[in-house]
Amino acid sequence: MSDAMSGIGIPIKLIHESEKHNIGIVMKNGDYIKGELHNSEDNWNLCIKDAVVLTKVKYIQQFKIFKKSFLFIRGNQIRYLSLPEILKNAPMFKSIVPINKNNNLVPGMGILGRSGASSSLFKSTDWK
Repeated sequence: MSDAMSGIGIPIKLIHESEKHNIGIVMKNGDYIKGELHNSEDNWNLCIKDAVVLTKVKYIQQFKIFKKSFLFIRGNQIRYLSLPEILKNAPMFKSIVPINKNNNLVPGMGILGRSGASSSLFKSTDWK
């Protein structure tokens, strides 16, 4: 993984992994959008290719359907995303193997264990 991807969280990584897949988007204004995710940014700005937009007509219980060849969606207007189920097997959800394989360490003692800098705090000579 590159250094640029290491500072972002799992939801952003998941959005980047879902590029070139069909996704569904629910907007804050109530519109539904389905299409192929062409490009995504870290602030959730999305470029959708071959989009189908389902929008509700105000004051009438009807929907209008629009087809757009290319659509840009601002990230702060997204309520939620529906991503492909194949991404549940993405490598970011695998358990992380600990780097330190020393089983003699007590959890919470740090990498230095009992002989670390914190052990000097508990010496009886320091507390007299």
